Amino acid sequence: MNKTNEFSFILKPSQHGVGVFATHDIVKDAKLRLFGDDKSLEDGMRILPKEKFEKKFIDFCIEFEDKVFAPNDFGQMEIGWYLNHSKDFNAYHKDYNWFASRNIKEGEEILIDYNSLGEPEEVKKEYYQNMN
Repeated sequence: MNKTNEFSFILKPSQHGVGVFATHDIVKDAKLRLFGDDKSLEDGMRILPKEKFEKKFIDFCIEFEDKVFAPNDFGQMEIGWYLNHSKDFNAYHKDYNWFASRNIKEGEEILIDYNSLGEPEEVKKEYYQNMN
């Protein structure tokens, strides 16, 4: 399928905790509807001072120095906030929109490269140390 809709993804247990899984085959370069109709990550987030968050919430955010890019509402997080990291990713972003980097099979987890998010090196080091 060369486009996705509200029925294209589902949250399920994954080796990383909870992950986003395809409910049908998706072709390479299809736009992935992960943040609602015609919304991008930029529309589904707010930028706030880092000190406003406990560590358990920061894990769902993108960190930049003293700020975090956070979901608009932690009680109603868009499915895109549950994307997990892999070096063998199958989705990429351009201008805050996500696309399939290769054909994705039904039932496959949608994975991204967290390194592409532009977070500072010290944030990435801390994240990877906590993964072990």
